[in-house]
Amino acid sequence: MEALERGSIDVAGVRRTYWVARAPRRIGQRAQAPLLIVLHGSGMDGRSMARFTGLGRRGPAAGLTTVFPDGWKGAWHAVRPPDQEPSLDDVLFLEQLSTHLEGQGAARSWPVFLAGVSDGAWFAEHVARHAMLPVTGLCLVAGTSLALSRRIAPLPRLRATVVVIMGTGDRSVPYAGGRLRRRGLSGLLLKRRAAMHGELPGEDVVAGAEDVAADWATGNGIRSGPDIEELPTPPGDLPVTLKTWAAPGCRTVALYRIDGGGHGWTGGPQFLPTRVIGPIARHPDASAVLLAMAEHEGAVVPARALPRGRHA
Repeated sequence: MEALERGSIDVAGVRRTYWVARAPRRIGQRAQAPLLIVLHGSGMDGRSMARFTGLGRRGPAAGLTTVFPDGWKGAWHAVRPPDQEPSLDDVLFLEQLSTHLEGQGAARSWPVFLAGVSDGAWFAEHVARHAMLPVTGLCLVAGTSLALSRRIAPLPRLRATVVVIMGTGDRSVPYAGGRLRRRGLSGLLLKRRAAMHGELPGEDVVAGAEDVAADWATGNGIRSGPDIEELPTPPGDLPVTLKTWAAPGCRTVALYRIDGGGHGWTGGPQFLPTRVIGPIARHPDASAVLLAMAEHEGAVVPARALPRGRHA
């Protein structure tokens, strides 16, 4: 059973809220627990993200204090604040949240593991790409990078271990990149929400999953192409191809391409019908992949039954 605590801090005059699941102090442990920040998708909040991913329980069990910030009215703002709240600063929120949790003795503010789904993913990628937080590990699920953010910084400005999990059948975020797909009534609501949050015409464009993975590989100093592995497919699940960029002394980049996979947290719930978002694959379990990455970086206790991959 997860033990989420609700908290709030003032950031640039705006009250911001979050949900935290603290890692238990282990016998003989001197340093505070590492920090994992998990960003929700559009229209969600931190508490629902904790339940959606299971990380409200699984993160602390692995030794990570795990925090789920609430976006302003269900969204994140990589480019500019919304007109209704001009003082809003989501990056500053994450910065101050990490130091606030360190001051409380809940976690240390460095290194940071950062994960997100959908627009939480491309906000997380923006924060890491522009070195706005000391991100050691980055996990992007059903989201890549805003094309605008990538134009400003063609290569990431820090080195980090990166995992990208994307489906080729995502009906919202195209695997190969391009304009976001906002169709039907739900698409109309997404367009209105995006406009309310400050998105301008032409800014609804994302980069392709393989391009983003290659950016991080190059930025990490890897000069060779990826190794490619077809992972075993559990009965009734979708085929998964793992591409891994690795080189001695370099941080690893891994891309899980789910053939036909839809828009959501893999291993999580089919939260909308398949005809709306596509099928949510059970494999790989994105939360397990994320914890495997943290384990590889020496941040958590050894995990069991984690997906295959060189970063794990």
